[in-house]
Amino acid sequence: MQKIFKPYVLAALILFSFYSAIDVTAAEHRIRETNRAYRQGDWITYSATRFVRYISIGDPYVYFATTGGITRMNYYSNKWDFPWTTSNGLADNDVYIVAQDLNTGFLWAVTQKGVSYLEPASERWYNSFYDEMGMFNQYITSLGIGDDRQIYVVTSDNRWFVSDNISANFSEMNQPPTDDHIRWYGAKEQRSQSLPDFFMDGGFLFDSRQHYIDDLQFRHWQITTWIRDDWNNLWLGTWGLGAGRGDLVTRRLEMLDFGLWDDTVDAIAQDRDSYWLGGMQEHNEHAGVTEWRGPLLKPLFYEPFLISGFASDQVTSITADARSVWFGTLGGLVRFDKRKNLWKTYTVADRLSNDRVRRVVMDANYLWAATESGVSRILLASVGTDSMKIDPVRFPSHKIVRVYDLAQQDNLLWMATEFGVFVYNKIDGEGGYYNGLEETIVGRPAFAISAWGDEIWFGTDEGVSGFNAVTNEWLEAPAKNFPVEDGVNRILASARAVWVATNDGVLKYDREMQRWVRFTFEDGLADDRVYSIQLDGDYIYFGTARGLTRFYWNSPYRND
Repeated sequence: MQKIFKPYVLAALILFSFYSAIDVTAAEHRIRETNRAYRQGDWITYSATRFVRYISIGDPYVYFATTGGITRMNYYSNKWDFPWTTSNGLADNDVYIVAQDLNTGFLWAVTQKGVSYLEPASERWYNSFYDEMGMFNQYITSLGIGDDRQIYVVTSDNRWFVSDNISANFSEMNQPPTDDHIRWYGAKEQRSQSLPDFFMDGGFLFDSRQHYIDDLQFRHWQITTWIRDDWNNLWLGTWGLGAGRGDLVTRRLEMLDFGLWDDTVDAIAQDRDSYWLGGMQEHNEHAGVTEWRGPLLKPLFYEPFLISGFASDQVTSITADARSVWFGTLGGLVRFDKRKNLWKTYTVADRLSNDRVRRVVMDANYLWAATESGVSRILLASVGTDSMKIDPVRFPSHKIVRVYDLAQQDNLLWMATEFGVFVYNKIDGEGGYYNGLEETIVGRPAFAISAWGDEIWFGTDEGVSGFNAVTNEWLEAPAKNFPVEDGVNRILASARAVWVATNDGVLKYDREMQRWVRFTFEDGLADDRVYSIQLDGDYIYFGTARGLTRFYWNSPYRND
């Protein structure tokens, strides 16, 4: 989580006082332009966009420069469109200035890595980087759109660069021009330094003098930027509370929640038309859980440290049914009763095998929780009663077994454990380590597992393998023991493909073509570290270290 901005005094202070150091030597993961192998919208990433640096008015959008890309609200329909991020071709998701040239329709952005522009007809992004433009150890504080068909930028060392307005071929200027013909964005822009008073719902208090929004927990959310449009609206951005829109006639301000509360998505669970998202965040501040209801509806955010009964914000797994949402965390098993709006955490004091829960799955009768000391079985019919029934699954060979993942196949529960693949019959309560294939790989630690039909797929430190559990035969190569060097986090087997989340992108096994394909950051993933997978028809969602990425995998015009 990034630092909070100091009070709004000058545009330069707001935009750049916390500008990160720029690594001008690293060339890896540089996005030159939008990937031409895909159509715009094939890859879309939603992340934490509640840290807003800058706002500008375009047509037909209001653009918000955030730490999670460029978000855009259509001010005619009052609806969000999908954000511009690295998944669409933007050079970097940490955006400092965004501005639209209304003469050409080009959208310009200053990011942590350089300058980007969107060509409106093709909807392709093109990027130029600081070191390549000769701006070593500098950053851009202002961007200007000139009436002379030029784009100007001014750096932190007060050096001026100029380019034509349909490219980003910047060259340094020996003599700065008079700028009365330039419309400036950023530090050189002249904006009002005062805010009107607003009323807010939900317990928020608007402080126009200190430029804060206070909540019921006495937290100060810094207002970082604002701009007035031609329809008596004032659009503002905050550091941590997202964007807002104030009506200058009624003096009422509403917050426009969008995206995720946190970036890292270790767990995804579909709950009717919404998705529950959570993870183990890389920052040390309090984390949150998002009930993401698609791009058109407001997400709902839950902060565990503010919720009685939600003991840990380190979420590893989620599953949901009509009545409850269950969260596996590193501090116990958490249940959200949707009907009563109540939260409760179950721990070893309630006979849970271990408080560190790695995976939760449900069937018609039971919830199964994989922990670092075995698997616990919760009778769903007893949930919410005074005699809730939690029993351990017995392992014959080891008293304590670390279980990383679970997969269900009819009446069998397959487990990926530190001692190999374990199979448990849910009817007779018997189980054992699977060794029917007589291969040494079966006894190796397994970290991910998935079932589809008669097939079982599992991942070890050596790679991914698939076998037929009915015939006890390996699937034909390359489905057998495909090497993976960077770790297997999750596997999802389906009718047409098998998807594997790794620390170096996503692997897809195409059943028809019998081949493996890798997707990475260069294709459109928010990050190569992928932790969770959720299939939804023609689309598939990937939970990564930098947000939730949706991929149109079943596109009729593409064969990948």
